[in-house]
Amino acid sequence: MINRVLTVGSLIPGRMMVKPPVSASVQTESKKVKTEGIIVEQNGNRMEIQPVNGKLLDIALNQGKQINYKCRKGTCGQCTVKVLNGPRLSVPNEQEKKKLKNDITNGYRLACQAEIL
Repeated sequence: MINRVLTVGSLIPGRMMVKPPVSASVQTESKKVKTEGIIVEQNGNRMEIQPVNGKLLDIALNQGKQINYKCRKGTCGQCTVKVLNGPRLSVPNEQEKKKLKNDITNGYRLACQAEIL
């Protein structure tokens, strides 16, 4: 069935405006882009953190994730996590390099120093 929309232009003989099918507009609105979470592991516990700009530790705590931490300065190492999936993290800073040394190459980061971009 064709739905007619009456407009000033539609009153001119030979012109007819047709509404697009409702299903076409619903389909475009239902497509959502899924953001990829950052997956970290600490003491055998895996956590998925939804990417939001800021320090990894702060974002994780705001999302209710249980990450151990103490100093928040990168000196104690309590917040060390292994990043299993973290495409939106900053490169390790000097404090992380100093504290973690070669563990950085194995995917370890300090949650208090790593930035989510």
